[in-house]
Amino acid sequence: MGNVKTAIPGLDELIEGGYIENDVILVTGGPGAGKTTFGIQYLVGGAVNYNQPGVLVVMEETPSRMIRDSWRFGWDIEKLIAQKKIKVIYANPFKYTKFVKEPQNNPVNVIAANKNTGEIFKQIQTEVESIKAKRVFIDSITSLKLAAEKPDEVRQIVSEFIKNLEYLDCTTLMTSEIDGRESFSVEEYLSSGVIRLHVFRVGGSRVRAIEILKMRGVKHDETLHPYEIQEKGIVVHPAETVMNDQTNLFETAGAK
Repeated sequence: MGNVKTAIPGLDELIEGGYIENDVILVTGGPGAGKTTFGIQYLVGGAVNYNQPGVLVVMEETPSRMIRDSWRFGWDIEKLIAQKKIKVIYANPFKYTKFVKEPQNNPVNVIAANKNTGEIFKQIQTEVESIKAKRVFIDSITSLKLAAEKPDEVRQIVSEFIKNLEYLDCTTLMTSEIDGRESFSVEEYLSSGVIRLHVFRVGGSRVRAIEILKMRGVKHDETLHPYEIQEKGIVVHPAETVMNDQTNLFETAGAK
């Protein structure tokens, strides 16, 4: 047991100092809420500020695009890969593409995993052990759900995957898309913690708010607090609150 720093300024104050060690935390929200940024910041912050290597598991974007987009915040993932502080696994469940670039041209070496959920986990376990990782970020588990051949397989696949993650000796963040038609998803029930990123419409502007839906073993804040995506990443404002009577953009879209 112990507090794992989130690397998100202002967030630790809402969850008694950080995540509980080895828990699986789900970050949910609609498109553009900042879920991927949230997870990359956790991974990079751990490697740079807390000497905790991490494994990035990419299931939607290509690794090259994710690495490119991280430059916006000054996060040099290529350098961290070269220093063996971060490993990247490309585990797109729909199509698998070998993604390896020569170190002299681009210090990126991304491992391609198999489609089978069990094989994906074995690959994660292998890379965690190779660099003694303490953090894992998976973006996103929604892809596993969509790749299920039958609807009744979804719960089994997600449950198996999350239960395996709990034995990794790592603190894991994973993302999931939400829409207005489902109040809670299977991964929200199974995860130790759930953080939801809201985007509200107020007049002609958008307001971002973070909500801690649950955090087992932690007395967490239950108020909506504003967050911003700034030049160096996400910043939460724990001393400020957001009224929840505005229109949620994602719930409105899902209701149509």
